[in-house]
Amino acid sequence: MLATYSRALLAGLVGLAVNFLLLGLADRFGIVTARGGFQRLVKMWTGPVLQGFGVDRIWAALSLPDPNGALFTNGFKVAVGLAFAVIYVWIRPLLPGSALEKGLIYALLVWLINAGIVLPALGQGFAGINTLSAVGILAFAVAHTAFFLVLAGLS
Repeated sequence: MLATYSRALLAGLVGLAVNFLLLGLADRFGIVTARGGFQRLVKMWTGPVLQGFGVDRIWAALSLPDPNGALFTNGFKVAVGLAFAVIYVWIRPLLPGSALEKGLIYALLVWLINAGIVLPALGQGFAGINTLSAVGILAFAVAHTAFFLVLAGLS
């Protein structure tokens, strides 16, 4: 079982590298994509509660990474991606079809959550339609799907 999780985590890291590369290419071409929506939503929901408990002061006193800085932001993305890899191990037996089909189904499920819950909760509308161009929505969908296809193909 440990080998299964190790393989999935490695596949997740490769998938994240592909995802970051594709999103970086979109940036180079000036294409704005729906990046960091989940993280913004988590901050929006948990920030006031954590501040109420003094976590922000403890965080600063320990000189931990700035939650708005690149290290924290990218670390959060990597942690979420690796969580998706572990979840994939759990749900893979429930998904029909080949690795390609499983990857596409998993990508679609997560994309629908992001497009239908996360981005609307941030005021961006379904799939970010209020703030993104069609090209931006497509570029995000491609980078997002690439992660899940690599994950399914390698794990």
